[in-house]
This record gives sequence, structure tokens and C-alpha cells, in this order.
Amino acid sequence: MTGSLRRRLVLSLCGSMVTAWLATAYFTYFDTRSLIDEVTDEHLQQSAEIVLGLVGQLPADALPADLLRERQPDQRLSYRILTPAAVSGRSGDFNPSVEEWRAGYRDVIDKGEGWRVYGASNATGTWVEVAVRQEVRTSFAARVAAHMLHPVWIAAPLLAALIWGLVRWGLGPLERLTAGVKQRSPADLSPLSPQSAPTEVLPLVGALNGLFERIALARERDRRFAADAAHELRTPLAAIRAHAQVASHAKDAAERNQAISDVLVGVERGTRVVEQLLALARVEHDAIEEEAQPVDLAELARETIALMAPQAVARNIDLGLEVEPGLDARVGGNADLLAAMLRNLVDNALRYIPEGAWVSVRLARSEGNLLLRVEDSGPGIPPELRARVLHRFVRAGGSGTSGSGLELAIVAEIVESHRGSFVLAERADGSGLIADVSLPLWKMRSASSQNSPDPHA
Repeated sequence: MTGSLRRRLVLSLCGSMVTAWLATAYFTYFDTRSLIDEVTDEHLQQSAEIVLGLVGQLPADALPADLLRERQPDQRLSYRILTPAAVSGRSGDFNPSVEEWRAGYRDVIDKGEGWRVYGASNATGTWVEVAVRQEVRTSFAARVAAHMLHPVWIAAPLLAALIWGLVRWGLGPLERLTAGVKQRSPADLSPLSPQSAPTEVLPLVGALNGLFERIALARERDRRFAADAAHELRTPLAAIRAHAQVASHAKDAAERNQAISDVLVGVERGTRVVEQLLALARVEHDAIEEEAQPVDLAELARETIALMAPQAVARNIDLGLEVEPGLDARVGGNADLLAAMLRNLVDNALRYIPEGAWVSVRLARSEGNLLLRVEDSGPGIPPELRARVLHRFVRAGGSGTSGSGLELAIVAEIVESHRGSFVLAERADGSGLIADVSLPLWKMRSASSQNSPDPHA
């Protein structure tokens, strides 16, 4: 959990402000320290030259009386003098050993204290050293840096309050958007208006609108699914009930057995409708693209032919499979759904052709895709009905065979979910039906998915 966005913004902005102020004081301290060092060194040099000039103008016996008076300990500028006659004097607390006399600047530790010293001499051999405590320079720089921080105690609370108010004002559109979403009823899936949303939130608004659209489509599919299921199951259930009532009131065994047989036929039809509806619902709700795996369609075709062979033999139908030599029949998708697609194509052909006819299943490569063709010698489907039979619960009239009207609709859904195409056509001689399914090969599918975005995403 990331916590409050407002609190994160306020704390980060206030923290950045205080950090910047501290960094400024830190660098100001060192800049001031460097400047103070330069000014202090110039002052020491000037003081040493002045003292050396005065010493050169006074008689030697006047030095102790005029220049070498003891100064007060709280005065931080000190000096000492060495004359050729070894008459020395000092002021303040600075009094290192005589052997340490040296011209120019140097740092000295005397009695545990640090001093900045400048030494000079004249032609007569008189030495003068002027010294200042290091703490003078350090404390002055620290006071300057401290003055830089004084506004923080007043400005920081004011700026924090200002930042809090500005962040609250800036997040106002987001809060209004959140309140609008919270007030919606579960049935309200209308898109959010992007006009009132900030630019930074527009991607979120677009994502929410896309989610609402997908939820609306899913709800509409569920509603149609429930309506279609209720409509389609009403007939077999009513038939089962009627036949059961006939069986319960049968006057002889023959009538009872016929009624029970009709009940079983109705149960079989109802079972098939339920299975087809569940398969259709699964196609609509499975994430095929995300879970795509290589599936050998040739192997699935062999299994389907073996599964449907008893049904074909019972009706004296020639059911065959032809696979192009050397064909890599792998496609990307869901093996269970692709198997359902094959079963529906073959079963639809077997149901709607007369006895003694034939059904051929062929796999070949066509224009970089895998072509699955199911061809039969039956009556076919009139051109004006070929587009309609791909919709749910639409049957081609005149076949004399009962069905759910879902077989080809399920095939169309599965093919679409696998980014393929499904076309119905007639044979060259004008008879029979050709069902062509074109699916991307697995290798080409993988390469294309890496090089181009998914158009169905």
C-alpha cells in the first residue's frame, strides 16, 4: 500500500525545501569561512607591517613602556616582538618559543589553542608576529551560516502550509473524479468525461473507460447467453416433460417404451445444447492470447477423426484426413478450444449430409498460414444463409436434421479468438460445402507478436 498521495507530496516537497536550505547554509558556511580567512590574513599582514613600522621609529628603551603593555585576555588579536638586543615583549596570550620565529603565514598550536600567525622582519633584524585565534574565524563563519537558517523557523511553517494548500488544490480534480466513480451505481457503465480530468490523469480515465466498455460487453454477452440458453433449453425440456407424461400414462409396454425412447432423445439433445453453450461461454471468457501454447492441429485432427469414425460408419459416410507432406501444423492457442472447433466442424458435416456421402478434412500451408479445410458432398448451404449460420441458434432450413444452431457459431468464435479467419463456400461443381479455417502458424505468430503490437489488445 502506497499511502496518501497528498501526504507523500507534502512531505517530499517540505523535505526538499529544508534539505535545500540546509545545503545552502552548509556551502555558505564554507564560502564565508574562505572569505573570512582571506580578510583575516590581510588584516594580520597589515597589522604586522604597522607594528614593524612603529618599532623601527621608536628608541629601543621606549619599547617596553609603549608597545609591550599587557593587553586584556579577552582581546583576541595578539602580537610579539623580537629586537636584536633580545628584548622581547608580547601582548595577549600568544607566547610560543623563540625558536619558532618565521616569516609569512603559519598555523600554531599554543597551550591547546589554535592561532593564525603572520611574521615579518625589517633590515635591523627586528621580528614582529601578529596572531589571531582560529576560533574567531570559525565562530564568525558559523554565525553567518546560522543567520542563513534563521528564516527557516518562520518561512518553513508558512511554506509547508502553502505547499499543503497547493497540493490539495492540485489534487482536487482527482478527488472529484474519485467521488464521481464512488457515486456510480453498479449498472452505470457510461464512460467518464475526460474534459474535467487533468492531463496526467487522462491515461487513467482512458483505462477506466476501456474497463467499463469491456465490462459492459461482458454483461451484454452474459445477458444474451442467459436469454439464449433459456430459449434453447425450453424446447427440449418441454419435450422431455411431455414424453415423460406420456410414458407415465402409457396403456401398454410398446407405448411406454416409445415414450421413454423419446425422453432419451430429448435428454441427449438437451445435453448437447448445454455442452455447446458452455463451450461458447468459455470461448468468450478465456484469455486466449495470454495463454497461447503451440498446438499440433494435425494431431488434433487425427484424434477427432478417430472420435467421429463410429458416427460416420453408422451412416455409411466416408470420413478421411489428408495432411500436406512435411507440414508443420503447429498453431498458437488453446488445445481444448481448437479440439472443440474441429469436433464441431466434422460433426456439423456428418449431421447434415445424407448417408453414403463423404467428408474430407485437409491440412495444408496457404499464404503463410495453416489452412484447415472440411469439405463434404452434402446439400450445402444456400449463399444467402452462409453468413447467418455463423450466428447463434440459426439453422439452415430444409436439412431435416435437428441441431442446436451453435456448431458453426462456436467455430467462428474460436477462430476469431485465435486471430484466424473462417469462410464457408461451395464446391467447384456447385454442390456440398467447404469450411475453410485459416490460422497463423506458431513460428510466424511468435515472430509477429514480438515485432508488432497485438491488434486485439
